[in-house]
Amino acid sequence: TKNTPLYQKEMEWMKKAKNHVEGSGQEVQPWDVSFYTSILKSQSGNDPHLVSQYLTLSGCLNAIKVLCRDLFGIVMVEESIADQDRWDGTRATASPTPEDQRVRCFVFQEEDTGRSLGTMYLDLHPRAGKYGHAAHFTVRCGCVANGLEASSEAEYQLPIVALVCNLSSGGTAEGEGVLSHGDVETLFHEMGHALHSLLSRTNFQHMSGTRAAMDFVETPSHLLENYVWDPTFLKILGTNPQTGEPIPDELITKLTQSRYQLHAIEKQTQILYAMFDQRLFGQPFGDYDQETFFSRSASTELFGGLHRQLGVPFMDQTHWHSRIGCA
Repeated sequence: TKNTPLYQKEMEWMKKAKNHVEGSGQEVQPWDVSFYTSILKSQSGNDPHLVSQYLTLSGCLNAIKVLCRDLFGIVMVEESIADQDRWDGTRATASPTPEDQRVRCFVFQEEDTGRSLGTMYLDLHPRAGKYGHAAHFTVRCGCVANGLEASSEAEYQLPIVALVCNLSSGGTAEGEGVLSHGDVETLFHEMGHALHSLLSRTNFQHMSGTRAAMDFVETPSHLLENYVWDPTFLKILGTNPQTGEPIPDELITKLTQSRYQLHAIEKQTQILYAMFDQRLFGQPFGDYDQETFFSRSASTELFGGLHRQLGVPFMDQTHWHSRIGCA
């Protein structure tokens, strides 16, 4: 591919970094890529720790409110949740969830009319037994009530969605946790999915929100996550919780410059996923009979072979592709 020469150059840079840290003769392994990507970006001037000092959950939610108001003319109104409606435990349990980490509920309304558009629950902090990744879940799809053609908003079933993350926040002198920029990007990505489900208006629930054409599903989420890289919006998003000062221009410049550093490595992985998808669904069975093709060993053999073909690190006897959700 056209990406390969730059990919090979970046991988050689990563290999040199690993050999410098761990000793000569080391090859880059799959688990090294994210670790050394962070190190190399830091050496180029982007310090994730300094950036995170300006990123808090309250700042993120305020920035999301600004985005919803300015882009869509929508306001977020927080409502209380009765204990019996919670899934994060009540205050009476032996180990209650801390107040600042409890599930929160927001009703979305048109700014001009006050008309309700739907409800979003935010479950953003880790706890024992909780789903361990980030996702948006539709609790109730929006649709025309009873399958009839809507003549008024009262006949429309308003959507209810849940945005679930596991934000790993570190403490500050003021007590409010700070977030990594990666966590903030994830939050905004999932918010894009949640808004897609919340704001779509369809006659039938099976066409509501993210139940759209697969090629379009990630578009709203990519739109929202791009804002966390926008220099103007970062001034709204990033505020020091102790001083109230916005994130400095110098930090913004270094952060935005880091976005496309080692980008060829990420792109090569996406090319691999695309090729894997085409081999699975574009060329049925290939050199295998149908039964063998759909066995785990055949798909793993194909996945590993594509890694070797494209020069992407791979560990034999693993089958990471069995858990691919969205990439």
